[in-house]
Amino acid sequence: MGKSGTADLFETAAQPDLFGPAVAPGYTPDPRHVRNRLAEMLAAMQAAERWPWEAVMVKLYRGTVWPYLYEKLPDREEAARWRQLIDAEIARLEVA
Repeated sequence: MGKSGTADLFETAAQPDLFGPAVAPGYTPDPRHVRNRLAEMLAAMQAAERWPWEAVMVKLYRGTVWPYLYEKLPDREEAARWRQLIDAEIARLEVA
């Protein structure tokens, strides 16, 4: 109730937020799944004499997928090791 003894029409303490929290929690993939995906792609690259994917997929992997996966690994040193392994295969496949 307000100062005059009447109910405050704009009192919102008990009203839930209709839009939810201001910042929704993001999805964080399981690092094991990230490692498995990187290992699958690396194995495909190592087994190939030429790129095992079409050019559009290579562009997607290089520009989006691999940077995203590296970022989702909890250890920066581990991410650097994966990046080094994949970069070495990229260099090999670029020559082929």
